Amino acid sequence: MLERALALTAGQEIGDGDLQLAPTRAPMAMTEPMCRLPLQERLDAVEKKAILNALGQTRYNRTAAAKLLGITFRALRYRMERLGINDELDSKS
Repeated sequence: MLERALALTAGQEIGDGDLQLAPTRAPMAMTEPMCRLPLQERLDAVEKKAILNALGQTRYNRTAAAKLLGITFRALRYRMERLGINDELDSKS
């Protein structure tokens, strides 16, 4: 990669553009209130958001959501119960 960049560079120094690296994804920005939470609460919030997103994408098909998340249906059911997601879904109905 460096040899190619050296051969194609117009100047004396190899710049960022000469390397032609693929842009990296920016890390997920943490909102200020979330930064103040204890670690376990932050992890629970991230996990809950991922589960709710997967459920939304699959029209609340729990088997499909578990597959989308790469976990078993049983693991999804346990996590939903632990995070109180079942209660939230029941209250929306």
